[in-house]
Amino acid sequence: MNASRERRPEEPDFGCRGIDDDKESLRCVFSSTREITVGTGTTQKKHQTKVLWFVEQTGEDSYSIKKINPHFVPVGKPTTVSFDELMTDFAPEVELHMGKVGPAMRELHETLERGDSNREEGVLNKAEYEYGQALIVDEQNVRAIFGLGLVYADRKDRENAAAVFRQLVEMDAPFQEEHKHLFNEFGIALRKAELLDESVEYYSRALGFSEDDDDHLYYNLGRAHYERHDWQQCLDCMARALELNGGLEAALDLCELINALAEDDDLREKYRKPSIPPEVGTQVAALLQKHGREPKA
Repeated sequence: MNASRERRPEEPDFGCRGIDDDKESLRCVFSSTREITVGTGTTQKKHQTKVLWFVEQTGEDSYSIKKINPHFVPVGKPTTVSFDELMTDFAPEVELHMGKVGPAMRELHETLERGDSNREEGVLNKAEYEYGQALIVDEQNVRAIFGLGLVYADRKDRENAAAVFRQLVEMDAPFQEEHKHLFNEFGIALRKAELLDESVEYYSRALGFSEDDDDHLYYNLGRAHYERHDWQQCLDCMARALELNGGLEAALDLCELINALAEDDDLREKYRKPSIPPEVGTQVAALLQKHGREPKA
């Protein structure tokens, strides 16, 4: 089940904002310096090197900082510093933000937008190219990696889709709540490509980092369990989805199908399904009754 696709947000504000600009929070490039030692013995020398950071205010006295890579885009997991630490250990780099970092962030955003648009329109070669360009700039860009995975799944390229899955599982990626819909989309694509174990792991991970339980994620996780013939896990997911949204028609319909399969050997043969444990049949009938559906006798 795919939630109705939300319109992509308007282009983010890539400008540098001072802390008092229109009473908005700070958002700009800062730098820090560190000393490195080069050489050994009498040839040893010390040098100062500059490190660039993208800084965003996240609270009254908290600031998120991300390193800026050689392509001038922020990458990796953010860390948090206080206002005093920011003012003591970092220096603002407004010209670098306006001349380099802001434009680089905007270009990366536009590349990802083109990739998404081409993928949604079915122009998969162009989508793959745009996602590849984004990954040249930011090799751990979650949106680009997911985009590539979806392209491969749409092509029924199970080998590359599974490889992208493994990359995401193994990488220390900065997953955020905004990526939940990507897990959902990719999970559906993996299931349709018959990569069922990967699909289950994806939905489970999405639920793990989601701040709120999501009925659609539980439904889709249960649907993957259904395809694996894991009846109890499937039913547990449907029960949780209906606990969150008692009117979720897709979940009720799947419960009705499981109820029918439990009572009809010919139907199981038609759908190539194994037998359903009696306790699961009893539970699904009770779940249907609870939500106003009449189970098959």
